[in-house]
Amino acid sequence: MELTKILNDDSFDPTPKLKSSPIPISFISFNRRDYNCIHCGEEYTESVVTRYQRYCKKCLSCYLTNISDINIYLDVYVSAKNLECSEHVISRAKEPQSIQECYKNCLEILCFKQIVNTNFDYYYKYCNSATYNNVIESEKNCKLCGKSLYQGTDNDVMRRFKLCSDCYLISSECIESTLTKKSITIIYLPWWHNDNVCRSCYMSLKFTSDSQKYCENCFTFYIGCRYCLTTSVVFGITNQTQCKKCKRVSSIIFDVAKISSGNRDLDDFLNDSRLEIYNQLKITEFTDKIIDSYFFPNGLFESIYQKFSSWKDSAEIMMEWIPYSQFTNVEEIAKGGFGIIYLATWLDGSIEHRSRKGSSNEPVILKKFKNSQDISKYFLNELKSNQYCYKINHHVVKTYGFTKDPNFDDYILVMKYASGGDLYKHLQKNFASLTWNKQKLVILWQISEGLETIHKAGYIHRDFHSGNILFDSSFNDIKFVERHQWLIGDLGLSQPANSTSSNNEIYGVIPYIAPEIFKGSSFSKKSDVYCISMIMWELTTGCKPFANVEHDINLILRILDGERPEITEDTPECFANLMKRCWNSNPKKRPSIREIRNTFGSWSFRNKHNSIFDQAEIKREELIALKKLGPEFSEKPHPSAVYTSRLLNPFISKCSSTYSSNGYVSKKPKFGIDSGESEFDMDSKELEFDIASRELKFGVDSKELEFDIDIRSNAYGTKRKIEEININSHGNNGKSFKISSSYLKTSHTDSK
Repeated sequence: MELTKILNDDSFDPTPKLKSSPIPISFISFNRRDYNCIHCGEEYTESVVTRYQRYCKKCLSCYLTNISDINIYLDVYVSAKNLECSEHVISRAKEPQSIQECYKNCLEILCFKQIVNTNFDYYYKYCNSATYNNVIESEKNCKLCGKSLYQGTDNDVMRRFKLCSDCYLISSECIESTLTKKSITIIYLPWWHNDNVCRSCYMSLKFTSDSQKYCENCFTFYIGCRYCLTTSVVFGITNQTQCKKCKRVSSIIFDVAKISSGNRDLDDFLNDSRLEIYNQLKITEFTDKIIDSYFFPNGLFESIYQKFSSWKDSAEIMMEWIPYSQFTNVEEIAKGGFGIIYLATWLDGSIEHRSRKGSSNEPVILKKFKNSQDISKYFLNELKSNQYCYKINHHVVKTYGFTKDPNFDDYILVMKYASGGDLYKHLQKNFASLTWNKQKLVILWQISEGLETIHKAGYIHRDFHSGNILFDSSFNDIKFVERHQWLIGDLGLSQPANSTSSNNEIYGVIPYIAPEIFKGSSFSKKSDVYCISMIMWELTTGCKPFANVEHDINLILRILDGERPEITEDTPECFANLMKRCWNSNPKKRPSIREIRNTFGSWSFRNKHNSIFDQAEIKREELIALKKLGPEFSEKPHPSAVYTSRLLNPFISKCSSTYSSNGYVSKKPKFGIDSGESEFDMDSKELEFDIASRELKFGVDSKELEFDIDIRSNAYGTKRKIEEININSHGNNGKSFKISSSYLKTSHTDSK
């Protein structure tokens, strides 16, 4: 048997041995989980030898009353409960050919062949063994055409629900979607598909009528025909479908407002992501599951989704359009460089929340972008980057989808609410309890795995700092705590690592920006690694880097001159060495994120250097007791220290002018070893080293990870005078600017 592709063939009949019923077959439900009749309210009766086949006796009786002929409309096994009934008309010597030949008051349904199941289940309801054995014996030959199906003795095969390959024909065709104008596939099943869960993504289906349902997550529609008990499965959005047996056309029912945002770009994004999923389905490659004379319908249908179902948490990858009316208790909680952040309650809640909590009313974050009426590049970028990263691993903040504020026409991202706040706030509250020998290392391992996820997806973050690292405290499972509590958010600035975009806007937080960016180089994976060094330093102090100085051109010049935050006394040497490698001015000398993640993993889970971190913890506790360590004992932050992302192009322009001026010479510190290379003696190609790589190699020996570059954090505690410089900037405005002379204490710990 082969899958039939329909080419406007009006003669095709999916069940050639059965007739289309003249009246609707309303005594069975399209939802296997219904327990009461959707038409009359009576309690359903279950068939005898199969699960999830329920029918209404009252509606069945009405159906039989209204059918006057003896055509075969249903493929069904029946029995009489009372053969001594005086009104019973079944001949004991003759098997009834149609259900109408059975007297309605004595009728008992053993099994509907048109409602597929996995097995005939004798043990389910402990039915009469003789009845069960009679059904199994009857299954050796097709009840409709008499063809031999299975004559063997394998009990597993005998018990399995089978359909005749001549009497049940599966077909498919491609049509143009009325919404996307792209090709979508329809599979025509010759049976009544009464599942309540979407086979594409295992989410509960939304029922829109007694014969229609669809998945709000993946837009798979199931349209049943009550005249012939066949089902059309539509993989995408269209406005109607036609039954291939009785030729009736059904208008497909769905809430357009819940599916379409009204914006072409956003709708294309949603639908393209679903088409990508549909392309994973082996729709035209599942016929090898069909045996010559029969097939197992349940297993055959599952085989269509074999490749798709292997996608990890595929349902969660999908994003959705969410009407704004779904949100209540909307409250502004923060303002960022690009927009406003709100906390709100989502009435329906996400698929993940409903499946885990069993309820709706989920707290979520709404992120409104400034001037998003025209769908800014940052809005679409965050949608795409989040989805691509989420396919690989769940270490990024989940974006559920988007909505639109009807009052201002602004589009808004709907994101998972991380109830524990960001990393900086967590350190402020819990610094004293975050130990060297466990918590610090586990946090850094999770963060580095999150950044590795982004890099594996082919992206660079570009705005990586402690304010974008969020703590999810909603889970209590110890395994989750150790591996999934810390999430990376704010991917609006992220770009593909091999992007050739001409976008020259540089946003960020000065202390977390890699030095080469201030020199005009492009962001890279290695510039993200530089950010990791600052986050490592935050874990050692509980403070943000360079919080006590103004974030201006002077700080940028100091960073370019090799200054880094001062390393604390309790920091283990191996940790300090890794941190120095990450903040090296030369991006080629920084480790890959995979190496960093593996190093934190060996320290966290493989107990490497246990004694070293135990000693560090003792020293840390001493410093806290002496009030020499911790955010509460740190210097008061400078009022002009800015830790929200902002446009940095003006600073970078000044910085480039400074370095290109003949009047400025960088006073490089004299390191204990010869770096053998100028800080920025490299071309742009070197700075973009390995940017296009989708997977970084990890070939570093463990000894190399511990290699001490022998640069001590206190070795360069010198005072350095930045001379007053008059610089004529030959930019577009032709204006000049002055950097005031000042004495700055520096701690040159830039590992060359």
